[in-house]
Amino acid sequence: MSTNNNNNKEILALPATAEETVQVDVNDTYKLKELGPVVVNEDGSISRINNWHEMADIEKSNVNRILLKRNRQRLERLKKAEQDKNSV
Repeated sequence: MSTNNNNNKEILALPATAEETVQVDVNDTYKLKELGPVVVNEDGSISRINNWHEMADIEKSNVNRILLKRNRQRLERLKKAEQDKNSV
């Protein structure tokens, strides 16, 4: 690793190769429960909840229930807006 002359701090580098690799098939599906549920934003973009891993089980359950309903509503609204735009 090299150092920066301005402040003599060591510059961190990524490892040359991963310690563990996983072979996957194109048609394989994986559930990423540890990352938490997907949030559909108003503009149609998606995100995740940053503090999911810190939540208690009851909080996770409540968030899942609320997000399921809200995501469905947002997706329906976005689909309707897209259909209206295409029909004009």
